[in-house]
Order: sequence, then structure tokens, then C-alpha cells
Amino acid sequence: MRVINRTAVTLVGAKPYLDWTRQKEADFNAGALTVARAKTFGSAFLLPEFELEEDVQEWVEENAGWLFEFQLAAWTEDESAWPVPRDLKTFREWFRIDIHSVVVDIGDDEIEGEEL
Repeated sequence: MRVINRTAVTLVGAKPYLDWTRQKEADFNAGALTVARAKTFGSAFLLPEFELEEDVQEWVEENAGWLFEFQLAAWTEDESAWPVPRDLKTFREWFRIDIHSVVVDIGDDEIEGEEL
């Protein structure tokens, strides 16, 4: 177990996102996503280690468009189904953003990943 030099930001869908997923849900997901279950459909992003919360908030604001589209694409890649507008105000309404200043790697194995 080790504390790693990263700041984590997690996004979880709020009610507008969940309402949208219900309108756009695939047959295999019919009725599956509720507010309580939305946490398991959230995403965590590891950022460089930030000292100040203001710096993390600035990063989120600068990347809100990308983050918004990442979350939408996780549900459907049909961009014509994505909501408009996808601005910062809408992003903040659609997602709960949590900042985690301590990130602990519990795994014993190496972290693997794929480039986006």
C-alpha cells in the first residue's frame, strides 16, 4: 500500500444526467440506473498533485467540455443524442464533482492503462 503523488477528481451523474440516460438507454440497461446506483457509473481522474483546491477547480473548469463528453460517451457514442449546451454551467448541474487530495494505491500489482 502506498500514497501516490496524485490528486483525484471523481464525477458522478446527478439527476439531469440520470434523466438523460433513461431517455437514451439501451435495451440491456432498461431501468438499471438510479440515483443510488449512479456512483458505480462514475469516473475517477488522477491529476498531478495540486496543493490548492482552487487549482483543481481551475483544472476542472478548463477541462469541463472534455469531461462532459467523456461521461456522455461512456453511455452512448451517438453524439447526435448528446445534450446541447454542454457548457460549464450545464456540466456542474449534470455532475457531482468531488476532489480527493489523498490517493492511496492498495494494489500490489503494477497499474496498467491504455492511451485515450
